[in-house]
Amino acid sequence: MLIATAAQAQTDLAVNQAFQKYGSQKGCKMVTLIDGQLKGYDLKVYKSLSFRKYGKEIMALVKADRPKAKKIREIVEDGQPRNGYYMMPPQREGINRYVLFRCDEDFVGAIVYIEGHLLPDDIMKITKR
Repeated sequence: MLIATAAQAQTDLAVNQAFQKYGSQKGCKMVTLIDGQLKGYDLKVYKSLSFRKYGKEIMALVKADRPKAKKIREIVEDGQPRNGYYMMPPQREGINRYVLFRCDEDFVGAIVYIEGHLLPDDIMKITKR
């Protein structure tokens, strides 16, 4: 039941298609964590998809979610978003949702979907190297 709820949490986002379509493709690697911890933060859902192929298609899905974002932080290079995150509207009270991404000029990169009781500053701390 919990996995079904977690899976439904991102169904209104285009990036959900990226995880479903490319998560098991050659040249991609997907990691899923449900009700876990990352750097001391409790997460309801953590999904990441790194890709060496299909980058143009995956980034088109990320861009499709941009108009829905409540908050946007991104680095744009030559007209293309290369790095950043979108804070998406929450589906449940107090549970924030984020789409993070990075993609180089060869369309090699990663996308991450995070859901939990996290503020934008928390996302910055999690992603800080």
